[in-house]
Amino acid sequence: MSKCPYKYVLGIPGQGVHALRLWGVSFHDTWMTVVAAALIAYFYGYSFLYTLVGLFVLGEVLHYLFGVQTAFLTMIGVEACPS
Repeated sequence: MSKCPYKYVLGIPGQGVHALRLWGVSFHDTWMTVVAAALIAYFYGYSFLYTLVGLFVLGEVLHYLFGVQTAFLTMIGVEACPS
């Protein structure tokens, strides 16, 4: 059994909706994070910047927990799903 059984639960990195990339980062994932931060900030009155940073941090933590290697995790030297 794989050490990371949920690695591809939301799609394979670099394929499908994740294929469009900007500087090595999935464009759609980034765009939807910005939209989600704007909606949360608008409806709940939180700071847009803090909400955006919080969602990006949450996203990286979730990618790590699910075993999906991201450009940011690679940049900081963290391996999401060690073999």
